[in-house]
Amino acid sequence: MSHTENVIDILKRALNRTVPITDPNYIIGEDNSIAVFNSWVNNIQSGENGIIGAVVLGQVGNGKTHFLRYMRREYIEKKENYVGIYVPDMFVGGPLVNALNSIYKSLFVGSGNKSLKDYLSDWKEYTKNPEAKMPEEVPNELIRYLLACDNSEEMELVLDYFSNKDLFPDQLKYLRTKFGAKKNFINNENDFSQYIGDALQFIQIVTSKSILLFFDEVDKVYSSETNTVTITRVGTKILSAYRSLFDSLNRRGISGAITVGATPEAWDVLSNQTAFERRFKDRMIVLKVPKTKEDSVHFCIDRLEEINYLLQPGDQALVESLIDQIDENKLKTWADVISNVRSSNGTMRSVKSELDPAKLIVSVLKNTVSPMTWHEILEEDDNLKDIYPKTPPTSLLTKLEKEGRIKINATRPRTYEIDEDNSNND
Repeated sequence: MSHTENVIDILKRALNRTVPITDPNYIIGEDNSIAVFNSWVNNIQSGENGIIGAVVLGQVGNGKTHFLRYMRREYIEKKENYVGIYVPDMFVGGPLVNALNSIYKSLFVGSGNKSLKDYLSDWKEYTKNPEAKMPEEVPNELIRYLLACDNSEEMELVLDYFSNKDLFPDQLKYLRTKFGAKKNFINNENDFSQYIGDALQFIQIVTSKSILLFFDEVDKVYSSETNTVTITRVGTKILSAYRSLFDSLNRRGISGAITVGATPEAWDVLSNQTAFERRFKDRMIVLKVPKTKEDSVHFCIDRLEEINYLLQPGDQALVESLIDQIDENKLKTWADVISNVRSSNGTMRSVKSELDPAKLIVSVLKNTVSPMTWHEILEEDDNLKDIYPKTPPTSLLTKLEKEGRIKINATRPRTYEIDEDNSNND
């Protein structure tokens, strides 16, 4: 294999991932957006009270998740006085109580977020400080539990409990006996608001830092494929819970910012909801469209460096040549850049007769962590896009489901995922 082929193949593999595994340390072409965001956060430190709201608008695949996680990393690693929390799904499907608990848990488990137990040392230092205002009178369940603890082991257990981590039965029994704790402390929208408020208030008290919340996947309220609003009854109740939460954070005097990433269509839906219409209307960032060829080259080089590929002499020129072959009209979003680079020169690859569509579908779904629409599956495999350019193969998908290889979810639009119970059979 020639050096040219090797570099391009490596670049294609680097572009296979569309969602950041960790918070990215680079962002391209958004200097103005970053400056605007920084000015909003600076206002928090200069005396603007309460929680402010901000919106990052961008089409599907234009880097909203990348922007949110980049800003989170910038503020928690390079600047003082901030706690950054990334919530990967602002709206979660399923029964209401399960959805509320899942959203709550995501604040403290996974996606690079700290668990509440990580703030134990801050709590101990705070309580030892004779000048600190002791929070006995604060109506906060988490703090009430901590003040009643007799040792560090009990404190760790309390903080794991309020992080919504899975505990052993004997641990839950101990908490119930000593504190009157419930097995599940979030059972409705009011509980959701109260306990997130308690947790964020605890963090701000012990760290004296502003709270930056970054909410992703707001787009679930709108389907771009069917051009319809997709707020379910559960979604409406989740919206009510957020409204209660935002009001609670302001009443508690918590300083910080809530930033949501959304498509313009999804934001048209949310901006008319009571929870969002007042708080977010004055602070809006629109991610750049289209991407320039220069930005596209930088993006490809950064992706190569992200997987620790050591650039060789002439590599950048090869990437520039590849990008130069792509029509500028095909570089509107980062998803467009990725799709066209992966197809080498922006044209479709020929479909080989020996390709098995069933294997291609299963392969795509095995490499994702969440259910995908048919449109999203096609974006991951150009061969499938060539075979089924108009409609999904209903009979094949149904056959794969009957064989236990995939699951078909009755969502609007339908989504597909690997059947984990039978995935080892493939």
